[in-house]
Amino acid sequence: MSDLLKEIYEGHRQGLFSLALAITGSRQSAEDAVHDAFTKLIGRKPPVGDAISYVFKTVRHSAIDIHRREQRGQKLSESLFNGFIPSEESVDPASEILNKERDLILRKAIDNLPEKEHEAIVLKALAGLTFQQAGNVMGIPAKTIASRYRRGLERLENHF
Repeated sequence: MSDLLKEIYEGHRQGLFSLALAITGSRQSAEDAVHDAFTKLIGRKPPVGDAISYVFKTVRHSAIDIHRREQRGQKLSESLFNGFIPSEESVDPASEILNKERDLILRKAIDNLPEKEHEAIVLKALAGLTFQQAGNVMGIPAKTIASRYRRGLERLENHF
């Protein structure tokens, strides 16, 4: 299982961290949640079925546990996008400034979505999971995730 876990971590670390950050609201707590989840997973037998969904679900549960232990009044103080490096590099300084400004506005809009829509967008758009995988993580049908994702995108579109 350790080779499989390593492969999943390397391919999905940003998404795993983004999910945990969306739940905990803290960079440190998100890192702790991912660490705790992988510590639990190392001792388990390989899952039957989709291992990626299983890992995301374990991270989600760890993040929820950590969040419950922390103060409920804590607000999301860091963006989901901290540490995110876009794949395209801008050469034009003016374009780079506009892109950074646009990204900041989008980040704030995503951070302000209702929790269920926020998680759906994090799992689908940022973590790159399928609706089925995201549904497995959340313990709900893929169609429900798709609906939440669509509503979140509609809210973002109306925001702009």
